[in-house]
Amino acid sequence: MENIQSAIKNAFDAKPSEFKSDILDALNDKIQNHLTARKLELAGSIFKDEEEQQQSNDLETEFQSSSEGNVDEDL
Repeated sequence: MENIQSAIKNAFDAKPSEFKSDILDALNDKIQNHLTARKLELAGSIFKDEEEQQQSNDLETEFQSSSEGNVDEDL
């Protein structure tokens, strides 16, 4: 936000190179913030999928062990 305020000030003061630099810095900051957010979102979804897979495997193992116990009782 400081870059935008500085860019506006430089525009009023007729400093085009400083204005351009501040605008580019502001855009770069926005892009970096967006990329960081996307990286965190992607990492979160990857780990979430792994957790769901592990929970599914745990439930399957639990079901198999309880089913095996029932089979032994029938014999």
